Amino acid sequence: MSIEPVREQSEIKETPISLPFPTAWWGRLLYGLFVTILPAFSFWATQLLKPEWQNGDLSSYIILLLFPEASLMFFPLLAYSIICYLLLLLVPTRFSGSFVVRAGIYTGVLLALHYSIVVLIYSLDSFVYVIFLIWIFPFVFSVIYRWAVSKWTLSKVNKILFILIPVALLIGTWISRGSVPFLVLVALTMAAPFWSFLLSLRAAIWLFKNYETKLTLPGGLGLTAWIAAYITALRFDILKMYELYAALPPTPPPDCYIATAAACGHPQFVGSKIVQRADGKSMQVNGQLQLLKCAELALLAVNPHLHKLLRRIYDVVGKLLARGIQNPFMADMAYLLLKPWERCAVFVLKLIIPEIESISRRMYIQ
Repeated sequence: MSIEPVREQSEIKETPISLPFPTAWWGRLLYGLFVTILPAFSFWATQLLKPEWQNGDLSSYIILLLFPEASLMFFPLLAYSIICYLLLLLVPTRFSGSFVVRAGIYTGVLLALHYSIVVLIYSLDSFVYVIFLIWIFPFVFSVIYRWAVSKWTLSKVNKILFILIPVALLIGTWISRGSVPFLVLVALTMAAPFWSFLLSLRAAIWLFKNYETKLTLPGGLGLTAWIAAYITALRFDILKMYELYAALPPTPPPDCYIATAAACGHPQFVGSKIVQRADGKSMQVNGQLQLLKCAELALLAVNPHLHKLLRRIYDVVGKLLARGIQNPFMADMAYLLLKPWERCAVFVLKLIIPEIESISRRMYIQ
């Protein structure tokens, strides 16, 4: 009498999932949110990485390729692919038989691959190891997930994840004093093209195996039209990239965003004075800005690779924070907040160069 239930249980475990995405509604919802919100956020986030001047770096050209202004003609192609994927998520039995929807999935694979390659080229300068860690995460996670499901039940593993992920984020946020959510958001933004490629590739393989028999004339004409549209969009993207690059200033602006903004506070409070730069322009400089610049140059001399990584992060975060310092009172607050960092820099630098304070007074002054 106990044989029948055991056999039914084993049959349930051995039944493969036929769809290329989760069968549960919440799983499909997560997939749908990922392929819509993350790409949109990624395009918006490129504005924070805009190069400040014509520095000639490959990464500066690449990031301009990803700008919304340059990718304008790609948006209809991306929207077509995303809508087709959402339709497949919504009613797979109905829309999997439509070649128009299947073509949107197939072309979505190509678009996601296109943007994955662009992001990879951009990351070669400083973030190549980070991007590879982010990209291999789905493969590692899927192995661990399947192992956990084999040990326990699917519902139990999902419940553990629903509890573990928020708790880990809260603990990480508390330990890092709020930086973990920002880092997770950056990681998701960098992962969006490649993870979208994996999702669309899985759906495309499933559709091709189960629904493609032969290429019809209307289907061939449709794919030809899409390829023509893709080439046109790529040409526009490249030309617009050069146009955006040509509009950048030919010389670098001051690069201590927050410290430079803090020096624009009330002169009596922040101890600033107006000096003339080598390019003929004037700027406000104080001792804090000069010391922090010395600290950066010291890090550049001791560990250039670490400096390059931190500099690129600061170029994004510092620029964003400096935009909020729009009046002398905000600059005074920034000056006070930078005081602990200034004291730490002085303490460390004096161990190496005792006369660092007298040296720092010559920074930014001809």
